[in-house]
Amino acid sequence: MKKIIICLITISLMTNLSYANSNYEGYKSYIGGLLALKKGDIETTVREYENVVLHDNTAISVYKDLALIYWQKGDGKKALEIAKKAQDLDGETVKTNTFLGTFYLSINEMELAKKCWEKILEIDPKNETATVYLAAYYYSDNKLKESADYWNKFLQDKPESSEGYFQLGLVQEKLGLLDEALKSYNKVNELKPEAREAYLARARIYETKKEFKLAITEYEKYITVFPDNISILLYLGKCYFEEQRYDDAEKILLKAKDIAPTNIPLHYLLGMTYEKQSNIDGAIEAFEFIVKNETNPQVVARLGFYYAVKQDFKNAQMKFKQAIATEPLNAEFHYIYSLNFMDMKDYENASKELEKTLFLKSDFNDAKFYLAMANEKLGNYDKTEELLKEILASDPNDVKAMNYLGYFYADRNINLDEAEKLLIHVIELAPNEPAFLDSLAWLYYRTGKYKDAEKYMFMAINTEPKFFDKTLYEHLGDISVELNKLPQAWLSYSIAEDMGSAISKTKAKIVSKKISAKDMNKIAYERALHNFLRIISLKAGYALKIQTPVIKTNMYMSVLYHSGFGVKANFPSKLTMPEFSVLFDKKEVVFSPKAIEETMTPEIIEMFNFINFVFSKDFAQMLSKSAVEEKGNTIIYSRDDITVKINRKTGMLKELSKKDLFILKISSYKKFNKISKVPSDIIFKSQKTKFKCRIKLKKTVLPTSKDFENFRGQDDTKSSGQD
Repeated sequence: MKKIIICLITISLMTNLSYANSNYEGYKSYIGGLLALKKGDIETTVREYENVVLHDNTAISVYKDLALIYWQKGDGKKALEIAKKAQDLDGETVKTNTFLGTFYLSINEMELAKKCWEKILEIDPKNETATVYLAAYYYSDNKLKESADYWNKFLQDKPESSEGYFQLGLVQEKLGLLDEALKSYNKVNELKPEAREAYLARARIYETKKEFKLAITEYEKYITVFPDNISILLYLGKCYFEEQRYDDAEKILLKAKDIAPTNIPLHYLLGMTYEKQSNIDGAIEAFEFIVKNETNPQVVARLGFYYAVKQDFKNAQMKFKQAIATEPLNAEFHYIYSLNFMDMKDYENASKELEKTLFLKSDFNDAKFYLAMANEKLGNYDKTEELLKEILASDPNDVKAMNYLGYFYADRNINLDEAEKLLIHVIELAPNEPAFLDSLAWLYYRTGKYKDAEKYMFMAINTEPKFFDKTLYEHLGDISVELNKLPQAWLSYSIAEDMGSAISKTKAKIVSKKISAKDMNKIAYERALHNFLRIISLKAGYALKIQTPVIKTNMYMSVLYHSGFGVKANFPSKLTMPEFSVLFDKKEVVFSPKAIEETMTPEIIEMFNFINFVFSKDFAQMLSKSAVEEKGNTIIYSRDDITVKINRKTGMLKELSKKDLFILKISSYKKFNKISKVPSDIIFKSQKTKFKCRIKLKKTVLPTSKDFENFRGQDDTKSSGQD
């Protein structure tokens, strides 16, 4: 203990020698206060230090100690008084202003602290500490330009400071100077490559700029080092989602879910990802988890939407009721609840909910439109007309309401002149909308102008992109009957039947009795092709069971199809071949890598060329000129050495063969969506090489435009869109 006291006294002698030389009483009190402080006797320390400044009002260090002690005692007023005394005595030195700036900062006297740092820069313009503190002060005060100026000043004298560039980047980012911020963050990594916070900052900016590919690159760099950072996994999943890379989003979000299974934002994003993948069951599971753990009426309402998509109207109704119970004045909730009733064909309740919607939001024209529709279904025709006219009074160019009113008149065979004016104006405003062309065609059908009706109906059916609606073909069938084009009527009704029209099935049977089987068989291939063409785009996976004279093996083939681009089949590395892909684009067969073509036998090349021919218009022309025969329920088309077999009842392709080359048999199809099917069980045999392959469908999803990037080695998304 004696040694410690001697040491303290020695330090005091060295730092406060003036007390000993000029004022013995002050010096003695200082030592007494110092010893009391070491013992934790604050009251004695204060008393002794007060005695010091009483005898020596130039004892700057004692004023500083007293200011801190009074603040710690909770006497802020006295602490400030003492600090200002020190400032009055020694306010022209860097040392005292540094102390005071830090002291004022710690007691949240920001303006006083700022003056001290500014005073330091008057005395020492290159003082780094004052520059940094002022930069931070202006940032906290949201004076971002001033903060940036001080960080730039700091970096002029300290250009190797990665932290300085990072802080400057934060300020620039908040100022909205995103390109400048990116430069600052890039500089951080030039100086300090391991500074992961700069990767995240860049990713954050790229997200803000909606440059999600670049954001993904930065986040992926980060998770290579910190793979379990839940926040970054979520950010990365969100970027994948925005880039429509839904499979990647699902994968990274499931990884995040393993780490943080109760994270609510994670479940929300996962649910939205499943929605985009058409995995409604997965979306329901994710959103059900959310509603079990927090009250969120928006999520509950979305759950109702998912159940409605699955046509589980009971659960949908329950969820919509829950959402409305939480927010009874939410017009949107009442609106989507009404649409559930519309899907259920419960037009009475749909009408009630739509009335509530319009009570809450009187200018909600979409709700008014469906209310008009519900009233028509209920036979309230005057109300239907009144509502549609109200919509057009508020928005004269509302083509949806204009078309509905015109079709409403045409279907009821009233106000036909007015209907024609309305529907012609609709076509002028929206010339490529199939439903609107169908309305005008139906008007002409009602007025006995069958040639005009046929013209506009063909325009509706052939508009690009194709709009596959059974009603179009039902109407074309009716028009064709009036024109006495019975084979065309049968084909139209058959196509409508394939898309789920029960009434067209009956009409097709009636028409078929009036035309010969020979005439029907000649055009049956068009029905088969139409069944295939209704698949606009497809992403599928097939399991292949391969058998050759020397080997048996299994492999997986992924297929990407778009009606505008063709078919691309990807084959993994198996047998003696490396991984490769084959593109059938209707004009040529493209191998990737190109060198793989040199390893193919002439028979395989011939086979691939024939498959490409099947996807071209030449194939349909060949079928139209083929010899036709019927065997039981099979229609057989043959020309030269090509044979095509079609199921007469279903209109689906059964078999395709080329003499001495191959036979392809399709034994079953799987429903892809409401109006189309894809081959699900296929047998392929090569007649030259004794190669046999059983092909079974394992997975089908709707692709996105991102799937078609680099389809031919370049960006093909300009015309792909989302189908």
